[in-house]
Amino acid sequence: MSLSAFIQRSIDAIAGARHLDQAISMSRFLGDLLWKNSVGQYELAQLESLLLQQYGGEFQPAGIPARRCEYLHVLTKAYDTGGHTRVVEHLLSSSALAEAGVFITETIQPNALRKLSRARYGCALSPKQAGSRQRIQHMIDVFAQHASIILHIHPYDIEAVLAAALAGKFFGVKVLLYNHADHVFSYGHGIADRVLEVSYFGWSLRTRRNIQYKSVFAGIPLKLPEQRIASESAGSSQAYLASAGTAYKYKPNDGFSFPQFVQKFAKVRNNRLVLIGPRLASNWWWWKTWLKLRSRVEFHARMPHDKYLDFLRQATAYVDSFPLTGGTAFPEIFSLGVPSFGVLTGSHGYSPADQLKSADVKALVRDLADFLAVQQRKGVETAAILAQIHDAHSIENVADRISYAYDLNKGEKQPPWQNPGTIDPCFYEKIWMSGNGAGMPVHTLPSFKLMWLFLVYWKQVRFGKKSDPRSPA
Repeated sequence: MSLSAFIQRSIDAIAGARHLDQAISMSRFLGDLLWKNSVGQYELAQLESLLLQQYGGEFQPAGIPARRCEYLHVLTKAYDTGGHTRVVEHLLSSSALAEAGVFITETIQPNALRKLSRARYGCALSPKQAGSRQRIQHMIDVFAQHASIILHIHPYDIEAVLAAALAGKFFGVKVLLYNHADHVFSYGHGIADRVLEVSYFGWSLRTRRNIQYKSVFAGIPLKLPEQRIASESAGSSQAYLASAGTAYKYKPNDGFSFPQFVQKFAKVRNNRLVLIGPRLASNWWWWKTWLKLRSRVEFHARMPHDKYLDFLRQATAYVDSFPLTGGTAFPEIFSLGVPSFGVLTGSHGYSPADQLKSADVKALVRDLADFLAVQQRKGVETAAILAQIHDAHSIENVADRISYAYDLNKGEKQPPWQNPGTIDPCFYEKIWMSGNGAGMPVHTLPSFKLMWLFLVYWKQVRFGKKSDPRSPA
Protein backbone atom coordinates (compact mmCIF):
# COMPACT_ATOMS: atom_id res chain seq x y z
CA MET A 1 0.00 0.00 0.00
CA SER A 2 1.35 3.42 -0.96
CA LEU A 3 1.24 6.45 1.33
CA SER A 4 -1.43 8.10 -0.82
CA ALA A 5 -3.53 4.92 -0.67
CA PHE A 6 -3.20 4.75 3.13
CA ILE A 7 -4.21 8.40 3.49
CA GLN A 8 -7.19 8.06 1.15
CA ARG A 9 -8.46 4.88 2.83
CA SER A 10 -8.10 6.53 6.22
CA ILE A 11 -10.11 9.53 5.05
CA ASP A 12 -12.73 7.22 3.56
CA ALA A 13 -12.99 5.36 6.85
CA ILE A 14 -13.49 8.63 8.75
CA ALA A 15 -16.05 9.77 6.17
CA GLY A 16 -18.01 6.60 6.93
CA ALA A 17 -18.13 7.27 10.69
CA ARG A 18 -21.56 6.86 12.26
CA HIS A 19 -21.56 10.25 13.98
CA LEU A 20 -19.44 13.31 14.81
CA ASP A 21 -17.87 11.89 17.98
CA GLN A 22 -16.59 8.83 16.11
CA ALA A 23 -15.28 10.93 13.21
CA ILE A 24 -13.43 13.24 15.63
CA SER A 25 -11.97 10.34 17.60
CA MET A 26 -10.68 8.68 14.43
CA SER A 27 -9.32 11.98 13.10
CA ARG A 28 -7.48 12.66 16.35
CA PHE A 29 -5.92 9.21 16.23
CA LEU A 30 -4.86 9.67 12.60
CA GLY A 31 -3.31 13.04 13.41
CA ASP A 32 -1.42 11.59 16.35
CA LEU A 33 -0.27 8.66 14.21
CA LEU A 34 1.08 10.93 11.45
CA TRP A 35 2.72 13.15 14.08
CA LYS A 36 4.64 10.21 15.56
CA ASN A 37 5.64 8.74 12.19
CA SER A 38 7.47 10.92 9.65
CA VAL A 39 6.02 9.26 6.58
CA GLY A 40 6.09 12.43 4.48
CA GLN A 41 2.51 13.59 5.13
CA TYR A 42 2.56 17.11 6.56
CA GLU A 43 -1.07 18.27 6.21
CA LEU A 44 -4.58 16.94 5.67
CA ALA A 45 -6.57 19.84 4.26
CA GLN A 46 -8.72 17.28 2.44
CA LEU A 47 -9.91 15.77 5.72
CA GLU A 48 -10.46 19.19 7.32
CA SER A 49 -12.66 20.16 4.38
CA LEU A 50 -14.57 16.87 4.48
CA LEU A 51 -15.35 17.17 8.19
CA LEU A 52 -16.55 20.75 7.74
CA GLN A 53 -18.82 19.68 4.87
CA GLN A 54 -20.25 16.68 6.72
CA TYR A 55 -20.69 18.20 10.18
CA GLY A 56 -20.52 21.98 9.80
CA GLY A 57 -24.31 22.14 9.67
CA GLU A 58 -24.50 20.91 13.28
CA PHE A 59 -23.12 24.24 14.49
CA GLN A 60 -24.76 27.64 14.45
CA PRO A 61 -23.60 31.15 15.33
CA ALA A 62 -25.04 32.17 18.69
CA GLY A 63 -25.98 35.73 17.80
CA ILE A 64 -23.50 38.56 17.40
CA PRO A 65 -20.78 38.18 20.05
CA ALA A 66 -19.33 41.05 22.06
CA ARG A 67 -15.70 41.69 21.17
CA ARG A 68 -13.52 40.76 24.15
CA CYS A 69 -10.02 41.51 22.89
CA GLU A 70 -7.84 41.45 19.79
CA TYR A 71 -5.96 38.13 20.11
CA LEU A 72 -6.57 34.70 21.62
CA HIS A 73 -3.75 32.19 22.00
CA VAL A 74 -5.15 28.66 21.73
CA LEU A 75 -3.13 25.77 23.18
CA THR A 76 -4.04 22.10 23.34
CA LYS A 77 -1.92 21.30 26.38
CA ALA A 78 0.18 23.73 28.39
CA TYR A 79 3.18 22.25 30.19
CA ASP A 80 5.17 23.73 33.05
CA THR A 81 8.36 23.84 30.99
CA GLY A 82 9.27 24.36 27.37
CA GLY A 83 7.37 24.22 24.12
CA HIS A 84 4.34 26.33 23.30
CA THR A 85 3.92 27.52 26.88
CA ARG A 86 7.13 29.55 26.84
CA VAL A 87 6.39 30.90 23.35
CA VAL A 88 2.97 32.17 24.46
CA GLU A 89 4.35 33.48 27.75
CA HIS A 90 6.89 35.57 25.82
CA LEU A 91 4.32 36.85 23.31
CA LEU A 92 1.98 37.90 26.12
CA SER A 93 4.74 40.17 27.44
CA SER A 94 5.04 42.02 24.12
CA SER A 95 3.49 45.38 23.27
CA ALA A 96 2.11 44.30 19.89
CA LEU A 97 0.17 41.31 21.27
CA ALA A 98 -0.69 42.65 24.73
CA GLU A 99 -4.45 42.72 24.03
CA ALA A 100 -4.73 38.96 24.38
CA GLY A 101 -6.21 36.08 26.28
CA VAL A 102 -5.35 32.36 26.44
CA PHE A 103 -7.58 29.34 25.90
CA ILE A 104 -6.65 25.71 26.65
CA THR A 105 -8.53 22.99 24.78
CA GLU A 106 -7.42 20.03 26.96
CA THR A 107 -5.12 20.29 30.00
CA ILE A 108 -2.76 22.69 31.73
CA GLN A 109 -0.16 22.06 34.44
CA PRO A 110 -0.10 24.24 37.61
CA ASN A 111 2.94 26.41 36.87
CA ALA A 112 1.81 26.92 33.29
CA LEU A 113 -1.59 28.05 34.55
CA ARG A 114 0.07 30.54 36.87
CA LYS A 115 2.21 31.95 34.04
CA LEU A 116 -0.48 32.09 31.37
CA SER A 117 -3.07 33.57 33.73
CA ARG A 118 -0.98 36.73 33.63
CA ALA A 119 -2.45 37.42 30.20
CA ARG A 120 -4.36 40.71 30.22
CA TYR A 121 -7.60 38.85 29.49
CA GLY A 122 -6.85 35.76 31.53
CA CYS A 123 -6.57 32.04 30.79
CA ALA A 124 -9.67 29.86 30.28
CA LEU A 125 -10.06 26.10 29.91
CA SER A 126 -12.43 24.14 27.74
CA PRO A 127 -15.13 22.37 29.78
CA LYS A 128 -14.41 18.72 30.48
CA GLN A 129 -16.77 15.75 30.20
CA ALA A 130 -18.48 17.06 27.08
CA GLY A 131 -18.98 15.51 23.66
CA SER A 132 -17.25 16.77 20.54
CA ARG A 133 -20.24 18.83 19.42
CA GLN A 134 -20.44 20.63 22.77
CA ARG A 135 -16.68 21.24 22.90
CA ILE A 136 -16.52 22.58 19.36
CA GLN A 137 -19.57 24.81 19.86
CA HIS A 138 -18.07 26.19 23.07
CA MET A 139 -14.82 26.96 21.25
CA ILE A 140 -16.68 28.68 18.42
CA ASP A 141 -18.44 30.90 20.98
CA VAL A 142 -15.13 31.77 22.67
CA PHE A 143 -13.18 32.31 19.44
CA ALA A 144 -15.93 34.60 18.13
CA GLN A 145 -15.08 37.17 20.82
CA HIS A 146 -11.67 37.86 19.26
CA ALA A 147 -10.48 39.44 16.04
CA SER A 148 -7.68 36.89 15.58
CA ILE A 149 -6.88 33.53 17.11
CA ILE A 150 -3.38 32.09 17.12
CA LEU A 151 -3.30 28.29 17.18
CA HIS A 152 -0.43 26.77 19.19
CA ILE A 153 -2.04 23.36 19.06
CA HIS A 154 -0.86 19.78 19.23
CA PRO A 155 -0.82 18.28 15.70
CA TYR A 156 -3.88 16.06 16.33
CA ASP A 157 -6.21 18.76 17.74
CA ILE A 158 -8.83 18.61 14.99
CA GLU A 159 -11.58 19.99 17.26
CA ALA A 160 -9.76 23.31 17.69
CA VAL A 161 -9.14 23.42 13.94
CA LEU A 162 -12.80 22.88 13.06
CA ALA A 163 -13.92 25.43 15.65
CA ALA A 164 -11.45 27.97 14.27
CA ALA A 165 -12.67 27.41 10.71
CA LEU A 166 -16.31 27.84 11.74
CA ALA A 167 -15.54 30.96 13.82
CA GLY A 168 -13.94 32.37 10.70
CA LYS A 169 -16.95 31.46 8.57
CA PHE A 170 -19.58 32.77 11.00
CA PHE A 171 -17.83 35.83 12.43
CA GLY A 172 -14.87 36.66 10.19
CA VAL A 173 -12.31 35.69 12.86
CA LYS A 174 -8.80 35.52 11.41
CA VAL A 175 -6.94 32.26 12.05
CA LEU A 176 -3.16 32.11 12.38
CA LEU A 177 -1.40 28.75 12.83
CA TYR A 178 1.89 29.08 14.72
CA ASN A 179 3.92 26.31 13.06
CA HIS A 180 6.16 25.50 16.01
CA ALA A 181 6.56 21.77 15.28
CA ASP A 182 7.18 22.50 11.61
CA HIS A 183 9.05 19.24 10.90
CA VAL A 184 6.01 17.03 11.54
CA PHE A 185 2.40 16.63 10.45
CA SER A 186 -0.25 18.92 11.86
CA TYR A 187 -3.89 19.75 11.30
CA GLY A 188 -4.73 23.39 10.63
CA HIS A 189 -2.77 24.21 7.49
CA GLY A 190 -5.85 23.95 5.31
CA ILE A 191 -8.08 26.29 7.31
CA ALA A 192 -5.51 28.86 8.48
CA ASP A 193 -5.50 32.32 6.94
CA ARG A 194 -1.78 32.62 7.71
CA VAL A 195 0.80 30.04 8.72
CA LEU A 196 3.43 31.58 10.99
CA GLU A 197 6.72 29.89 10.14
CA VAL A 198 9.65 29.62 12.54
CA SER A 199 12.50 28.26 10.39
CA TYR A 200 14.00 27.65 6.99
CA PHE A 201 13.16 23.97 7.53
CA GLY A 202 9.44 24.69 7.75
CA TRP A 203 9.82 27.18 4.90
CA SER A 204 11.19 24.36 2.72
CA LEU A 205 8.01 22.32 3.27
CA ARG A 206 5.55 25.02 2.14
CA THR A 207 4.98 23.43 -1.26
CA ARG A 208 4.29 20.01 0.25
CA ARG A 209 1.77 21.64 2.58
CA ASN A 210 0.31 23.77 -0.24
CA ILE A 211 0.64 26.93 1.85
CA GLN A 212 3.09 28.95 -0.28
CA TYR A 213 0.63 31.83 -0.56
CA LYS A 214 -0.08 32.15 3.17
CA SER A 215 3.24 31.38 4.90
CA VAL A 216 4.81 34.26 6.83
CA PHE A 217 7.99 34.04 8.87
CA ALA A 218 7.39 34.88 12.53
CA GLY A 219 10.27 33.19 14.35
CA ILE A 220 10.56 31.82 17.88
CA PRO A 221 10.58 34.53 20.58
CA LEU A 222 13.46 34.38 23.06
CA LYS A 223 14.22 36.41 26.14
CA LEU A 224 17.65 37.68 25.12
CA PRO A 225 20.07 39.83 27.12
CA GLU A 226 20.52 43.39 25.86
CA GLN A 227 24.25 42.85 25.61
CA ARG A 228 26.25 39.68 25.17
CA ILE A 229 27.58 38.54 28.54
CA ALA A 230 31.13 37.31 28.87
CA SER A 231 31.35 33.59 29.63
CA GLU A 232 31.85 32.91 33.34
CA SER A 233 34.13 29.94 32.67
CA ALA A 234 37.12 31.87 31.33
CA GLY A 235 40.23 30.87 33.24
CA SER A 236 38.38 28.46 35.52
CA SER A 237 40.10 25.21 36.42
CA GLN A 238 36.63 23.59 36.52
CA ALA A 239 35.77 24.64 32.96
CA TYR A 240 33.90 22.15 30.80
CA LEU A 241 32.30 21.74 27.42
CA ALA A 242 28.53 21.37 27.48
CA SER A 243 25.63 20.14 25.39
CA ALA A 244 21.95 19.90 26.24
CA GLY A 245 18.88 18.34 24.68
CA THR A 246 16.28 15.61 24.95
CA ALA A 247 17.96 12.19 24.96
CA TYR A 248 16.66 11.02 21.58
CA LYS A 249 18.21 14.02 19.81
CA TYR A 250 21.64 12.41 20.24
CA LYS A 251 20.71 8.97 18.92
CA PRO A 252 22.96 8.27 15.90
CA ASN A 253 21.19 8.34 12.55
CA ASP A 254 21.53 9.41 8.92
CA GLY A 255 25.33 9.26 9.15
CA PHE A 256 25.56 11.56 12.18
CA SER A 257 26.76 10.32 15.59
CA PHE A 258 27.33 12.64 18.54
CA PRO A 259 28.96 9.85 20.62
CA GLN A 260 31.46 9.20 17.82
CA PHE A 261 32.17 12.93 17.63
CA VAL A 262 32.98 12.88 21.36
CA GLN A 263 35.44 10.01 20.85
CA LYS A 264 37.12 11.76 17.92
CA PHE A 265 37.39 15.01 19.81
CA ALA A 266 38.84 13.22 22.86
CA LYS A 267 41.81 12.18 20.71
CA VAL A 268 42.59 15.85 20.06
CA ARG A 269 41.73 17.53 23.38
CA ASN A 270 41.36 16.42 26.98
CA ASN A 271 38.37 18.60 27.90
CA ARG A 272 35.54 17.30 30.05
CA LEU A 273 32.06 17.16 28.42
CA VAL A 274 28.89 17.64 30.45
CA LEU A 275 25.62 16.47 28.87
CA ILE A 276 22.21 17.61 30.13
CA GLY A 277 19.35 15.38 29.01
CA PRO A 278 20.89 12.09 27.77
CA ARG A 279 20.56 9.10 30.11
CA LEU A 280 23.45 6.71 30.33
CA ALA A 281 21.36 3.93 31.87
CA SER A 282 18.88 3.72 28.99
CA ASN A 283 20.61 5.36 26.00
CA TRP A 284 22.67 2.46 24.73
CA TRP A 285 24.32 4.57 22.03
CA TRP A 286 26.39 6.28 24.76
CA TRP A 287 27.73 3.11 26.40
CA LYS A 288 30.78 2.57 24.19
CA THR A 289 31.84 6.20 24.47
CA TRP A 290 31.41 6.22 28.25
CA LEU A 291 33.39 3.00 28.68
CA LYS A 292 36.26 4.56 26.75
CA LEU A 293 36.22 8.01 28.37
CA ARG A 294 34.59 7.42 31.78
CA SER A 295 34.93 10.58 33.93
CA ARG A 296 35.55 12.78 30.90
CA VAL A 297 31.86 12.46 29.99
CA GLU A 298 29.23 13.39 32.60
CA PHE A 299 25.47 12.93 32.36
CA HIS A 300 22.95 15.20 34.11
CA ALA A 301 19.17 15.01 34.24
CA ARG A 302 17.07 17.78 32.73
CA MET A 303 16.65 20.78 35.00
CA PRO A 304 14.45 23.90 35.28
CA HIS A 305 15.12 26.41 32.52
CA ASP A 306 16.72 29.11 34.70
CA LYS A 307 19.05 26.64 36.42
CA TYR A 308 19.86 25.08 33.06
CA LEU A 309 20.88 28.46 31.61
CA ASP A 310 23.04 29.25 34.66
CA PHE A 311 24.77 25.90 34.34
CA LEU A 312 25.48 26.31 30.64
CA ARG A 313 26.63 29.91 31.07
CA GLN A 314 29.67 28.59 32.92
CA ALA A 315 30.77 26.30 30.08
CA THR A 316 33.93 26.96 28.07
CA ALA A 317 31.98 26.16 24.91
CA TYR A 318 28.60 24.76 23.94
CA VAL A 319 27.97 22.09 21.28
CA ASP A 320 24.46 21.76 19.83
CA SER A 321 22.89 18.30 19.77
CA PHE A 322 22.80 16.29 16.55
CA PRO A 323 21.50 14.54 14.45
CA LEU A 324 18.49 16.49 15.84
CA THR A 325 19.09 20.13 16.68
CA GLY A 326 18.53 21.52 20.14
CA GLY A 327 16.49 24.30 18.55
CA THR A 328 16.41 27.62 20.38
CA ALA A 329 18.85 26.45 23.07
CA PHE A 330 21.62 27.19 20.57
CA PRO A 331 21.00 30.94 20.06
CA GLU A 332 20.04 31.33 23.73
CA ILE A 333 23.36 29.96 24.94
CA PHE A 334 25.36 31.94 22.39
CA SER A 335 23.60 35.16 23.39
CA LEU A 336 24.74 34.54 26.98
CA GLY A 337 28.37 34.79 25.87
CA VAL A 338 29.17 31.09 25.56
CA PRO A 339 31.13 30.23 22.37
CA SER A 340 28.82 27.89 20.45
CA PHE A 341 29.42 25.14 17.89
CA GLY A 342 27.44 22.55 15.96
CA VAL A 343 26.94 20.75 12.64
CA LEU A 344 24.75 21.69 9.68
CA THR A 345 22.83 18.43 9.36
CA GLY A 346 20.13 19.56 6.93
CA SER A 347 17.51 19.82 9.69
CA HIS A 348 18.74 23.24 10.77
CA GLY A 349 17.45 26.69 9.85
CA TYR A 350 15.84 27.80 13.13
CA SER A 351 18.17 30.69 13.89
CA PRO A 352 20.89 32.95 12.46
CA ALA A 353 23.09 31.23 15.05
CA ASP A 354 23.39 28.37 12.53
CA GLN A 355 26.15 30.45 10.92
CA LEU A 356 28.31 29.35 13.87
CA LYS A 357 28.00 25.70 12.87
CA SER A 358 30.48 23.60 10.91
CA ALA A 359 29.87 21.86 7.59
CA ASP A 360 30.47 18.35 8.98
CA VAL A 361 31.72 16.49 12.06
CA LYS A 362 35.35 16.53 10.93
CA ALA A 363 35.20 20.31 10.59
CA LEU A 364 33.47 20.58 13.98
CA VAL A 365 36.32 18.73 15.70
CA ARG A 366 38.84 21.03 14.03
CA ASP A 367 36.91 24.26 14.69
CA LEU A 368 36.28 23.45 18.35
CA ALA A 369 39.90 22.36 18.97
CA ASP A 370 41.26 25.49 17.27
CA PHE A 371 39.08 27.71 19.42
CA LEU A 372 40.07 26.00 22.68
CA ALA A 373 43.74 26.32 21.78
CA VAL A 374 43.65 30.13 21.52
CA GLN A 375 40.25 31.04 23.10
CA GLN A 376 39.34 32.90 19.93
CA ARG A 377 36.90 32.12 17.11
CA LYS A 378 38.51 32.92 13.77
CA GLY A 379 36.49 33.86 10.70
CA VAL A 380 33.25 34.38 12.62
CA GLU A 381 31.58 37.79 12.74
CA THR A 382 30.19 37.42 16.24
CA ALA A 383 28.68 40.90 16.53
CA ALA A 384 26.87 40.61 13.18
CA ILE A 385 25.42 37.19 14.04
CA LEU A 386 24.29 38.41 17.45
CA ALA A 387 22.51 41.35 15.82
CA GLN A 388 20.74 38.94 13.46
CA ILE A 389 19.72 36.75 16.41
CA HIS A 390 18.11 39.76 18.09
CA ASP A 391 16.37 40.69 14.85
CA ALA A 392 14.99 37.16 14.39
CA HIS A 393 14.21 36.21 17.99
CA SER A 394 13.58 39.28 20.14
CA ILE A 395 10.10 39.11 21.65
CA GLU A 396 8.96 42.45 20.25
CA ASN A 397 10.21 41.68 16.74
CA VAL A 398 8.43 38.31 16.66
CA ALA A 399 5.24 39.86 18.02
CA ASP A 400 5.42 42.65 15.44
CA ARG A 401 5.76 40.16 12.59
CA ILE A 402 2.71 38.28 13.86
CA SER A 403 0.65 41.47 14.18
CA TYR A 404 1.61 42.47 10.61
CA ALA A 405 1.17 38.98 9.14
CA TYR A 406 -1.62 40.13 6.81
CA ASP A 407 0.17 43.27 5.62
CA LEU A 408 3.63 42.03 4.65
CA ASN A 409 4.58 42.04 1.01
CA LYS A 410 6.09 38.93 -0.60
CA GLY A 411 9.70 40.01 -0.10
CA GLU A 412 9.22 40.41 3.64
CA LYS A 413 7.61 37.04 4.28
CA GLN A 414 10.70 34.81 4.29
CA PRO A 415 13.24 34.40 7.15
CA PRO A 416 15.38 37.56 7.39
CA TRP A 417 18.86 35.99 7.42
CA GLN A 418 20.99 34.09 4.93
CA ASN A 419 20.72 30.38 5.71
CA PRO A 420 24.05 28.49 5.69
CA GLY A 421 24.13 24.99 4.26
CA THR A 422 21.39 23.12 2.43
CA ILE A 423 18.09 22.17 4.07
CA ASP A 424 17.09 18.52 3.63
CA PRO A 425 13.27 18.49 3.78
CA CYS A 426 13.30 14.67 3.84
CA PHE A 427 15.63 14.53 6.87
CA TYR A 428 13.07 13.20 9.34
CA GLU A 429 11.54 10.86 6.80
CA LYS A 430 14.93 9.18 6.31
CA ILE A 431 15.35 8.83 10.06
CA TRP A 432 11.90 7.23 10.34
CA MET A 433 12.66 4.84 7.48
CA SER A 434 15.87 3.70 9.17
CA GLY A 435 14.10 2.92 12.46
CA ASN A 436 12.95 -0.47 13.63
CA GLY A 437 9.34 0.19 14.51
CA ALA A 438 6.30 2.41 14.17
CA GLY A 439 5.51 5.17 16.64
CA MET A 440 2.22 4.64 18.41
CA PRO A 441 -0.05 7.52 19.51
CA VAL A 442 -0.07 8.34 23.21
CA HIS A 443 -2.45 11.35 23.33
CA THR A 444 -5.53 9.83 21.70
CA LEU A 445 -7.84 6.84 21.91
CA PRO A 446 -6.98 4.11 19.39
CA SER A 447 -8.89 3.47 16.20
CA PHE A 448 -8.30 -0.18 15.34
CA LYS A 449 -9.43 0.26 11.73
CA LEU A 450 -6.89 3.05 11.13
CA MET A 451 -4.21 1.20 13.05
CA TRP A 452 -4.72 -1.84 10.86
CA LEU A 453 -4.49 0.27 7.70
CA PHE A 454 -1.29 1.87 8.97
CA LEU A 455 0.33 -1.47 9.84
CA VAL A 456 -0.46 -2.74 6.32
CA TYR A 457 1.20 0.39 4.92
CA TRP A 458 4.14 0.12 7.34
CA LYS A 459 4.81 -3.53 6.45
CA GLN A 460 4.80 -2.66 2.76
CA VAL A 461 7.23 0.24 3.25
CA ARG A 462 9.60 -1.61 5.56
CA PHE A 463 9.55 -5.13 4.19
CA GLY A 464 7.99 -4.90 0.74
CA LYS A 465 5.35 -7.44 1.74
CA LYS A 466 2.03 -7.43 -0.05
CA SER A 467 -0.89 -7.48 2.32
CA ASP A 468 -4.61 -7.59 1.83
CA PRO A 469 -5.57 -3.89 1.61
CA ARG A 470 -9.11 -4.53 2.74
CA SER A 471 -9.91 -3.47 6.28
CA PRO A 472 -11.58 -6.06 8.51
CA ALA A 473 -15.24 -5.50 9.16
